[in-house]
Amino acid sequence: MIEYEIIKHDRLSGIRVFLNTIRIRSLHMHQDIEIMLVTGGNGTIVVRNERYPVSAGDTVLINAWEAHEILAADDSLTVLIVQISNHFLREYCRILRNTVFLDVLPAKVLSPAALSRIKEDIYTLSDLYLRAEENFELACISHAADLLYLLYSGLHTEILSEEDYSKRRKNSRRMNRIADYISANCQSPIRLSDIAEHEGLTTTHLSHLISESLGMSFREYLRDKRLECSVQMIADPTMTLSDIAAASGFSELKYMTQAYRKTFGMTPAEYRRNRNIPLPAGSRDNLSEYIYSPSEALEMLQRTKNN
Repeated sequence: MIEYEIIKHDRLSGIRVFLNTIRIRSLHMHQDIEIMLVTGGNGTIVVRNERYPVSAGDTVLINAWEAHEILAADDSLTVLIVQISNHFLREYCRILRNTVFLDVLPAKVLSPAALSRIKEDIYTLSDLYLRAEENFELACISHAADLLYLLYSGLHTEILSEEDYSKRRKNSRRMNRIADYISANCQSPIRLSDIAEHEGLTTTHLSHLISESLGMSFREYLRDKRLECSVQMIADPTMTLSDIAAASGFSELKYMTQAYRKTFGMTPAEYRRNRNIPLPAGSRDNLSEYIYSPSEALEMLQRTKNN
């Protein structure tokens, strides 16, 4: 599935920070630039259909409107995430909205000094944001601006024309509607022609749109959505694997097994044995990921920095 995530800047306009432990976060996109710092575990970030192995200490950059997927290789992957609106400080940096950063892993391009400064900015910005003490807004804006300055200074970029930007945004919003439709129907038989009719498009046009936007076919991201549904149920001992496959929308267990082998490199039975460790307290309703509260995140980050 491709899911369009609506980001709410409840604490500070244009900036959001949170700590997330993830097993699988299927294909999604949002309107903000996302800078991720891996604080624990190993996994893979999939961007533009390219797979990027990551581990603790790695930074990852995702553009606004860019579909991406997060997969843990171990039991889970913990990621500190800074999201910055592409309209952030637009009075002073008008090109941010139209900028596409071409480097997913800044460490491949930046100097060690610049990378160290980026990580320090992420940690300091996160601490300020999560504590939300008096006048924290000004300090957060300062560190967010420094992050963007370092990224602009060291990474390769492409500046979209207004026409290309509008097309990218329009396609992303259409993918949001498609995601809603798939989310509501993925556990039942669903066809590309159903979505095309829902969108008022030909199946050929829709197929090209999905491939162009996501770098994968309709069948592939429908499989990913069903896979994520199955992960929610895999630890339930009362359900057989066949029950889980049927409840997730797979027509047969063998197709769910193929999806697990492709994504995790193991069968559903192996995944069930290896991943039967619960996520943090409070995550029982979501076995795919857990977003920490500000107090939990501060405690976790303090332990991470001390180690």
